Amino acid sequence: MTASIRDDAALAAFVGPRYAYYSGRWSLAETRGGMSWNWAACLLGPFWMAYRRMYWQVGVYALIVGAEPVLHALFGLKLPMAGRPLLYAMALLLGMYGNELYRWHAEATIRHLREYHYSPELVNDSLARCGRTSWPGVFAMGLLLLAMVVSLRPLAGLLAQAGG
Repeated sequence: MTASIRDDAALAAFVGPRYAYYSGRWSLAETRGGMSWNWAACLLGPFWMAYRRMYWQVGVYALIVGAEPVLHALFGLKLPMAGRPLLYAMALLLGMYGNELYRWHAEATIRHLREYHYSPELVNDSLARCGRTSWPGVFAMGLLLLAMVVSLRPLAGLLAQAGG
């Protein structure tokens, strides 16, 4: 890894039982310009990010994907028959760069925890609590998705009626 944090023990504590998998993917990404494929990130996108506790990244994803139908309605553009091209592009990008995004998230969190805590024991405890995985995060992502579908579709319809 070319990043500033090379502490495998801290990354292992943060990632949890899947550290061997991610460590291998990160090593592979180093030789490929940051790219290594992740099927879960591609197919499950925001749910994978929520499971990996990448909450602000989920928020950015939701804003980008949620803005697409509103922008289409605002500018009077018709969605293509195949669906939403931005959604497909985001899935492809997450599949290609999801592992690298997760590494950046892990390293940033480790760096933040080390700056915040003075005791190495507290850092190690916090790594396990702030890292690993979160099924409640996946559930919250489902609720966010439901709220977006319920609220953005009527908004896009109103914008389309007002413009047309």
